[in-house]
Amino acid sequence: MRLRGNKSLGKPRRILVVQLRRIGDALLCSPAVRALAAYFPDADVDFLAEPSAAEVFQGNPRLRDVLVAPTDTSLSSFFRFGRELRRRRYDWVVDFFSNPRSAQFVFFTGARVRVGLDRFGRRWSYTHRVIEEADDRDLYAVDLRLRILERLNVPAAGRALEIFSDHRDAAEAARGHDMLARAPSGTPIVALAVGSPNPAKFYPPELTARLIQGLRANGFFVIVTSGPGETALAEETLALLADSPPHLTGARAASLAALYRRASVYVGPDSAPKHIAAACGIPTVAFFGAGRPVNWQDTQNPQDTLLIAPCELRPHCTGADCARRHCLRRISPEEICASAARFRTPRREELGK
Repeated sequence: MRLRGNKSLGKPRRILVVQLRRIGDALLCSPAVRALAAYFPDADVDFLAEPSAAEVFQGNPRLRDVLVAPTDTSLSSFFRFGRELRRRRYDWVVDFFSNPRSAQFVFFTGARVRVGLDRFGRRWSYTHRVIEEADDRDLYAVDLRLRILERLNVPAAGRALEIFSDHRDAAEAARGHDMLARAPSGTPIVALAVGSPNPAKFYPPELTARLIQGLRANGFFVIVTSGPGETALAEETLALLADSPPHLTGARAASLAALYRRASVYVGPDSAPKHIAAACGIPTVAFFGAGRPVNWQDTQNPQDTLLIAPCELRPHCTGADCARRHCLRRISPEEICASAARFRTPRREELGK
């Protein structure tokens, strides 16, 4: 990785970190936020995210503010938000996403140091462009962000993900605690995420029902979670069981974090809940479809288990390919159960943690 731009960066007083799109992508920036806050303790650090992702940074003590990108695409909204960004007078802006929309926001800031990936059609927005090299394509997403900061002379301050949302949103946290209260004392708890808005991460209801039965046979107490828009799929799955497990519907970042902090293991697709669980420090067993798995698995963390669907097209497969070929069906419930069974320990509060 190379950084092209003026070598004189100066010491920033106001920093904006930009990561649009998905919840998991935003949460994977938390080690970078920690690094910036640690290296520049007197600077104000803000984060720009989309509405669904902003909640994962609720209560984060390393951030002054979390900005939410406008949801409508009108020019009036765009320029109004641009003026707000300019008013904040950032010294540094680091755009980890670097798509056309985020690049436009970055340009509006007028910051002296504007950092983004060297991509066609948007490099004009940045004063400092990050040129990726061959080995950068095989980096875990966290390490890629930390490597970008290293080129700015900002050292890492650890690689662990962080989330504080459940410390801020008591009502949502209480929903997660209510699920935990249903588990018998001393029983290991598996938090099973059912459903995903991404068809490439769809695990069929009949296989999920078998997975729940297998987890129970392995001595787990199963708690099912589904996010906004995923309830119907979860209910279709639970209808296949004679005895349905507790179901946390419409789960948000805070309710999931409260649940995960005292669960034994997370099981589900490689999506936002998996990264929230990792930020809570519990083992994860996730099934993976399209894409480059090396970008989404922390191979330095033995608790991060990724079950990769066999695919003859990898690494050039797309989400559409995976959905059409039903790749995740090639991962059996029995294989998932065997991976989860390695983490069959009592819930954390029973261990005095």
